[in-house]
Amino acid sequence: MVTSALKKKIHEYIDITDEKILKAVYTILEAHVKSSEPDFEFNPEQIKELNKRRKAHLEGKSKSYSFEEIKKQIVFKPKK
Repeated sequence: MVTSALKKKIHEYIDITDEKILKAVYTILEAHVKSSEPDFEFNPEQIKELNKRRKAHLEGKSKSYSFEEIKKQIVFKPKK
């Protein structure tokens, strides 16, 4: 079943179901949403540092790496 049809069917069921099922569905969805939220926040000092690094990057004053370059560094890191 495609997502749009699934959502439509769920809406139909919600409209006719009892309170016990509604609470169960709500609990499941709430747990999913909360687990999707980051469990940390940046403090003001970290935000200041991120802004400083972003500015340096945008001004071309810092070295940046592509995803491919980073993968190569990780995969082919020489052993000491």
